[in-house]
Amino acid sequence: MSKKNLVIIGAGNVGGFIAYNQDLFEEQYHLMGFLDDDNDKIGKTFYGYKVIGNIDHIFTFTERISVLIGIASPKIKKIIHQKLKDKSFHFPSFISKNAWLSNKVSVGGGVIIYPGVSINYETVIEEFVIMNMNCAIGHNCHISKYCALAPGVNLAGFTKIEEGVDVGIGVSTRQNIVIGSDAVIGGQSMLIKNVSPGAKVAGVPANKIEEK
Repeated sequence: MSKKNLVIIGAGNVGGFIAYNQDLFEEQYHLMGFLDDDNDKIGKTFYGYKVIGNIDHIFTFTERISVLIGIASPKIKKIIHQKLKDKSFHFPSFISKNAWLSNKVSVGGGVIIYPGVSINYETVIEEFVIMNMNCAIGHNCHISKYCALAPGVNLAGFTKIEEGVDVGIGVSTRQNIVIGSDAVIGGQSMLIKNVSPGAKVAGVPANKIEEK
């Protein structure tokens, strides 16, 4: 069976993880290379693969290809997806064989789940979520589009994360917490109350960071 052609948008750390560790995933692809809007990267080799053009180069392909948005930033990821979503691209999910997903877990397209992640039952992971190493997701959680979870995030059951949230390393929640869209959660924070949309919080317990 022939492999599907794949390009990775973003010649950075997330894309590098996929490029170096394709054997971690069930479905195998023929990685054609990277696309990146950093002109200094175009034509150079990163993680063993060439940056073949900027993001708009994707519209020059005549065959149907698979696309991985290998970028952690929720805002940038959303902009890129909005640019591509009406085209006939396939957005596969990359779920490590070393992650554990319970029965009754739903995962959308374009998701990246690193090794050591555990996700309990009746949890919903929407499109283009990234979960870095050793995240532990409780039962009945809901993580919305474009969210990024750094290593070691621990979500208690019934946690809801709205669209585009950036969750720092080692963050924990108690049950039933709601994190509003586009919020930023500082590393090692403990959330014991809901977070408003667009807020930046940090600390134990987490409190809003005042803008200077």
